[in-house]
Amino acid sequence: MKNIVITGGNKGLGIEQVRRFLEAGCRVHVVSRSRGDLDQVDGDVVFHQADLANWSDTGWLDAIHVDCGHIDGLVNNAGMHLKKPMWEVAPDELDTVLNINVKAMFAACGRLVALQKDRGGAIVNISSMGGLMALQTAAAYVTAKTAVLGITRSLAVDAAPFGFRCNAVCPGFIETDMTRAILAKDPARRAKIEGRIPSGKFGSARNVAEAVHFLISPASTYINGVALPVDDGFSIGF
Repeated sequence: MKNIVITGGNKGLGIEQVRRFLEAGCRVHVVSRSRGDLDQVDGDVVFHQADLANWSDTGWLDAIHVDCGHIDGLVNNAGMHLKKPMWEVAPDELDTVLNINVKAMFAACGRLVALQKDRGGAIVNISSMGGLMALQTAAAYVTAKTAVLGITRSLAVDAAPFGFRCNAVCPGFIETDMTRAILAKDPARRAKIEGRIPSGKFGSARNVAEAVHFLISPASTYINGVALPVDDGFSIGF
């Protein structure tokens, strides 16, 4: 049985990734501060409580490795958003965004390679279309998600000799409870966004989960270091 670790897999995009890997017959280890919506999921799911804001503590990864003997795939999905222009971001806010979105991912990637140099594995880092293009009034978030692509490319090169692959997924506008709630208050903004999406509609959490599963699976054995947009062409359109 394959062991898959998903950070932030307790809700939103992450919990759909959990479902997709369960469908593939994997045991899924979810790392987050709370169980969130995990009680709504049936299957072989193991919850590990950790606060990734304490980014240098990767004890949760060691514990999973000891328990399972090996980790086949790591999905660094945990993240946070901050909607502010650069000149309004306080130092502690910037630290929090970078700690969760960048430093925790950096530490987890490095620790997994150190643990499994004799085995290898697959890693997927969740970036954003904000890693590919600027988003208005989201400077800290865009900075962090751009850094995710740097982590991905660096690890793809450095860890390949040990049998690792590392890729990134860059979701565009995805229909989630959070986006629905936010945009319900601003229908004009939703219409504007949909007008920029070639198909005219938001993506689903399942669209993202399928991309993540593909990049972890053996079907993508010769794919390494890519940043895969899941945005229906939003980031390349005009």
